[in-house]
Amino acid sequence: MKQNFTLEIHSDNNFSILNRIVNVLNRRRVRIKKLIAHENEEDFTRGGAILLVYTTSDMMEKVIHQLEKLIEVEQASYYPGSELYFELSNRNNKKVA
Repeated sequence: MKQNFTLEIHSDNNFSILNRIVNVLNRRRVRIKKLIAHENEEDFTRGGAILLVYTTSDMMEKVIHQLEKLIEVEQASYYPGSELYFELSNRNNKKVA
């Protein structure tokens, strides 16, 4: 059964990594509802992305496995539901503002 998942990715702050992440999701036909990309305050060479996606849990396991194969991705994890997405996005928006 399809549901919302929060996908959190920590990676290098590279101009092409966001494109590769989106390509992995598009190839698997995962619907991206929202996406926030950010860089680390302490180290500008590190960054990450928080995504709200709509898919099945089996597909999320496959997507996580594919994302962790990317060289630039340090860690990828997912959580069921959208509550954590809004919590993480609010935390990142407060840092920027």
